[in-house]
Amino acid sequence: MRLSVSVAAVLVVLAALRPPRVAVAQKYAAIFNFGDSLVDAGNLVVDGIPDYLATARLPYGMTYFGYPTGRCSDGRLVVDFIAQEVGLPLLPPSKAKNATFHRGANFAITGATSLDTPYFQGRGLGHTVWNSGSLHTQIKWFQDMKASICKSPQECRDLFRRSLFIVGEFGGNDYNSPLFAFRPLEEKLIEEGAVELVVPGVLPIGCFPVYLSIFRKQPEMYGRRSGCIRDLNTLSWVHNAALQRKIAELRLKHPGVRIMYADYYTPAIQFVLHAEKYGFLRQTPRACCGAPGVGEYNFNLTSKCGDPGSYACDDPSNHWSWDGIHLTEASYGHIAKGWLYGPFADPPILETPPYSTYHTTMKLLRIVLVLLLPAVSSCLPCRRRDDYDYDSIFSFGDSFADTGNGAVVFAEHSLFSPATKPPYGMTFFGQPTGRNSNGRLIIDFIAEKLGLPFVPPYLAHNGCFRQGANFAVAGATSLDASFFSDIPGVGKFVLNTSSSVQLGWFDSLKPSLCSPAQECKGFFHKSLFFMGEFGVNDYSFSVFGKTPLEFGENHLRIIKRDGAKAVVVPGIPPLGCMPPNLAMFPSTDPAGYEPGTGCLRQFNEIAVYHNTLLQDVIKNVQKNHPDVRVIYADFFTPVIRIVQSPGTFGFTSDILRCCCGGGGKYNFNMSAGCGMPGATVCEDPSTHLFWDGHMTEAAYHFIADGWLNSINES
Repeated sequence: MRLSVSVAAVLVVLAALRPPRVAVAQKYAAIFNFGDSLVDAGNLVVDGIPDYLATARLPYGMTYFGYPTGRCSDGRLVVDFIAQEVGLPLLPPSKAKNATFHRGANFAITGATSLDTPYFQGRGLGHTVWNSGSLHTQIKWFQDMKASICKSPQECRDLFRRSLFIVGEFGGNDYNSPLFAFRPLEEKLIEEGAVELVVPGVLPIGCFPVYLSIFRKQPEMYGRRSGCIRDLNTLSWVHNAALQRKIAELRLKHPGVRIMYADYYTPAIQFVLHAEKYGFLRQTPRACCGAPGVGEYNFNLTSKCGDPGSYACDDPSNHWSWDGIHLTEASYGHIAKGWLYGPFADPPILETPPYSTYHTTMKLLRIVLVLLLPAVSSCLPCRRRDDYDYDSIFSFGDSFADTGNGAVVFAEHSLFSPATKPPYGMTFFGQPTGRNSNGRLIIDFIAEKLGLPFVPPYLAHNGCFRQGANFAVAGATSLDASFFSDIPGVGKFVLNTSSSVQLGWFDSLKPSLCSPAQECKGFFHKSLFFMGEFGVNDYSFSVFGKTPLEFGENHLRIIKRDGAKAVVVPGIPPLGCMPPNLAMFPSTDPAGYEPGTGCLRQFNEIAVYHNTLLQDVIKNVQKNHPDVRVIYADFFTPVIRIVQSPGTFGFTSDILRCCCGGGGKYNFNMSAGCGMPGATVCEDPSTHLFWDGHMTEAAYHFIADGWLNSINES
């Protein structure tokens, strides 16, 4: 009874602290928008319509306006929906004659890039950029306009403090030009007085008919569920991950400015994977407007929408792609709603700014909730989620995924567990949780994205497991402990927590989840299984002895017999970049280090070999079980990308050094590890790739985004 009262009290406090909804119509005095064709309201056609410009002809504009307006869609754009929702008129193009701009202006122009034209000219790409309306140019247009909308600098600042600035999407045309470069968000608008900025990412370009038509790939290069080109979508999420890191840096630099990341990628992927949920036809990515019969995707560069011979579909509202390059009004409406109220913006636009007493108090209450979480979860009924692909997550692995089991196992063997001591857990939870990081792990981010609770540790949780269980244990191996018993000096360090032991725990749990066997198969059809990462500890203990890959297929088959339909199998990270290996196995030969990374060459070659064999095993299992989605999750590539270009992702240049440790070149010392006397912790873990030899929450977040992309695309 006392527990129920405590839980109820916390919930009452949370409800009382819930921020009031600001009256929508009073939220903003004006909106100023910058970007490219996704948000161009007519700047490209203000001075006349070029003969080649198909977007200025019907059927563009057919749905809402009844005529072309210069918008690259059948109707309204995201910025139009946002303006209408906050009680403002549609933003006039900034180049429009005789328009008034006191309530906002749209500076976006089709073909705009983030980078200036000279950047492309200097690289021999000037011919690919046909528009000089870059981000810098648009900001200059904005500065030139100020004199017409306010009488003094102070009046301008007052107006801009009550305005919403939407800066982007930029990046799509930069890549089309083509290049792979990234520039941080310009701070000019903040200098002008802006305190509310929306910064959109880029779309999953591998799903768009224009790219699907131009770039023909081998079948394995397409997502099994989406039909999108995997490597092009990877380019998009790498861009978005880097952009979010830059936004995080700006938030720290300007704590009084509310900077919102607006997600284009996730909703577009959802339109492809769950078309019916949004009222769209379930079909291969196909344009509504194009040249019917010309191609699979209804897109042809010689007969684009608006050109002679092209036609629009009868009902654009049941298509997400309008012309193969841009989206329909219906799609933009869904995206705008997600930006305004969530979940497609962080934070949502119409949310009380997070720089208030409410959010300070919430940070304090987070600690209380973490302490009460086991009790709360055990006294609340288990829930099923019908809005997502998965109702539960079951995870197996080692310290990269351990959310608390290791603390129990180590205590049973009277062993010290550093992850139970501060500063572990400092970033998100505010206290140690048994996770070998400063905050959340990959499995935590994936659970959050799928709308599921954090996956509870099997050995350290007495609550409900119907939404998943985590069997991962720090130090776990793929091979059983008996394999290592004959290796001198190793056997005594290997606890009996191997993958087969974890599968045994899973078997023990099943009767509490479902029965009989047929019901269990139905239950696990809606579950997502993570088999690993396994391998790092096998190599560490056996010093590169026998590979454990031969056991992988058996484990996958065991899961298959339980009715699993989605199994994620992670590879291993680049062993040669891990601070423990760098500190304990230094090479006396400079050639032993990779020139581009500073990582140990031989260790990384072993990791590549392991991952190659693992992918071969996965392909074989997939071939034998075509009804099961067996998804390879890449641990190696994202870490290498960060090591090669840390600044791109917002990390410190001393990338191979641990945030928390006991000194030395890599800040890793076995006698003074993180959580032990003599160890120190860096000021800002979010700027480090490595925490204690494991990775930081910031790194895991980046990797989790990539894995989710693979899960969605498979």
